[in-house]
Amino acid sequence: MRAFKFIIEHMEEGLIDWVKLEYSNMIKQVGHKNLILTSLTPSTLAQCPPNIQDCAVCTSLSAVEYVTSQGKGIANVLLLDPSAPKQMDPSDSVFEFLLFGGILGDDPPRDRTKELRVLGFEGRHLGPIQMTTDTAVMVAKRIVDGKRLQDIEFVDKPELQLRKGESVEMPFRYIVENGQPLVPAGFLDLLRKTNDQALDFN
Repeated sequence: MRAFKFIIEHMEEGLIDWVKLEYSNMIKQVGHKNLILTSLTPSTLAQCPPNIQDCAVCTSLSAVEYVTSQGKGIANVLLLDPSAPKQMDPSDSVFEFLLFGGILGDDPPRDRTKELRVLGFEGRHLGPIQMTTDTAVMVAKRIVDGKRLQDIEFVDKPELQLRKGESVEMPFRYIVENGQPLVPAGFLDLLRKTNDQALDFN
């Protein structure tokens, strides 16, 4: 099966635990060296743990610069853009690179993909409901591997149980696998930690 390259244009300074978790999950989903993290500042690169640096391509080049360095042009790149007029489908497997804005989902969305849209990439959307970046990567991979978006099972805004009597609603769309929202390993532990810190702050 053809190995597609998934480019994440890192659009935040630094690398918080949530981003590390998402990037690690993307590597697991798309395979060794098929994830390219672009626009990493020196300080952000220094924060990348070994499992990310060793298994992804980590570079200070922008997405456009990286694609050019590979002897390709923007015609070889598909931008995953919530505002694109056309939905992604398996015919988009003609593209070699799939480009995502590497930001955790904002609620409400801030349309930061516009920073990439203006560069002239062909764009596709993945439906009307916002996903986390790693979920968008997983969905896009399923589509280029031949599955239609409408054939993927989703759950919107799932309520996740943290402990007995304690749950939190996630404001995003997730893939359903084995009847449960598909989230990365360690997701619930980090969610508990973040929730506890928020409660302590209040």
